[in-house]
Amino acid sequence: MIFNIFIKYIINMSVPDSINYTSILPMAVESRVRRRGFVPRNGASFVSDQNNIIEIPISSASFLDTRHSFLRFNLLNTTGQTFGVDFGGGHGFFSRVRVLQGGTVLSDCREYGRLMSSIILPCQSSQSSLATRSIKEGQRYANSAIGGAPATVLDPADFAAAAVAANVELTGACFNTPTNANDSTAAAAAGSNYVFSIPIMNGLLGTTQEKLLPLFLLNSAPIVLELTLAPALDVGVWGGIPAGLTIDNVRYMASLVETGPAVEEQIRMVQANSNGRLVLNGVDFAHAPGQIPANTQGRTQIPIPVRKKSIKSVLFVAAGTTFAGGAGAQDNRYNLSYGGNLQISEYQLAFGSRRIPEIPIGFQAVGAGAFNFKAQYFEELAKCFGETKSAHGLGVMSRVNNSNSPGGTATMAVPSQGAAAMVSHRFCPFGIDCEAFQPDGKGGGALESGIDTASTSTPLALVLDIGAAQAVNLKVDVYVVHDSIYFIDMVGNIRVAL
Repeated sequence: MIFNIFIKYIINMSVPDSINYTSILPMAVESRVRRRGFVPRNGASFVSDQNNIIEIPISSASFLDTRHSFLRFNLLNTTGQTFGVDFGGGHGFFSRVRVLQGGTVLSDCREYGRLMSSIILPCQSSQSSLATRSIKEGQRYANSAIGGAPATVLDPADFAAAAVAANVELTGACFNTPTNANDSTAAAAAGSNYVFSIPIMNGLLGTTQEKLLPLFLLNSAPIVLELTLAPALDVGVWGGIPAGLTIDNVRYMASLVETGPAVEEQIRMVQANSNGRLVLNGVDFAHAPGQIPANTQGRTQIPIPVRKKSIKSVLFVAAGTTFAGGAGAQDNRYNLSYGGNLQISEYQLAFGSRRIPEIPIGFQAVGAGAFNFKAQYFEELAKCFGETKSAHGLGVMSRVNNSNSPGGTATMAVPSQGAAAMVSHRFCPFGIDCEAFQPDGKGGGALESGIDTASTSTPLALVLDIGAAQAVNLKVDVYVVHDSIYFIDMVGNIRVAL
């Protein structure tokens, strides 16, 4: 009797797992992981300015682990020009990413390369991830401190030469690691190959999908990953104007989980007990283009015609539409990653008569010592990606590479010459957090929170107070981060609620 009381006492106590002998692992499910490469159905080689759409059907009688799957492709440099990839790495090669099933669009992100190059990767990359991306995506890392190292990312034989270059920074701990000289552009021969491997940022097939995708339920049609190649001038810097770039050997390298029939039957039972619908959720991005005409000053609004039920945050980045020296000068500018500050003094969202946040976010880009007033802006941007108290900071963003220029293309980063000073990327992403119930990392928060523009016709707009007019036209790329809920019905069709 006393022993039973003691056991009940132990069970009711909050004890750590290390001494909680009543907490055991559930019975293992028989399974195995299989790696499979899905290939495009509409060709084997793709050229940026010709057949530039890649369609990859994905189907299997197993589960798809999207968080351990990735896209692999080969860049064949047939342009006759040397080349160095922008900060987006492999992501920068794609201007649009869509996911479809049977002609139904489940996810669509325009200006995908711009999103990854100028916002997501600068704000989410760490020094260690940058080191890894130097292998997978040709990023500058461990270069000569003064530039001009003889290496090129398109010729692996030259990496040995890079290792012995003078004043090489190897650890990745230095604050200026992502601002090294553009050694990747030094001597890439025409016809050079480089294999890129990247995860896809997407709500269904990408890194924000936490559940395994039961492909065996999709009886009607496979999921199709559709990728649109970006113009050659956008993906990085070139020795001259390229005629177009070639992508081949494209594979969606899927991590497939195979289980026994008992597990599949259990999934079908769950689906039947849920009114015939199996539910998954993820985070997607929707793009809205904006323009700021030359000589604009004072308060201006940029409409955001996006209808979503749960808008978590709004991100935006701006740049000029013309290049100093003419259109040809784009070939030696890192324009995908570049962002200007628009000479903003403060900004917020307008949702009908409501303002988000109620107190505008101060930026104060105009005037001497403008860097001294950017703390609030960085804190608001950090809220869009986690918590302001994060010990990891805001990616690789720093005072060195945060743009202090309005947005004219003349200030974009260009390749540095041998023995020249380091040239940094110029990042300037902005963000406004809209989520009321923040996730706590333990399943907390709410699936639908933030702004609901789908249920009403209330207009949403970005409100900017511009302190000084610019002589050039500016484009603003606005991205709405929103929840997507995917339903798999008994027939095998996927529908999405945005």
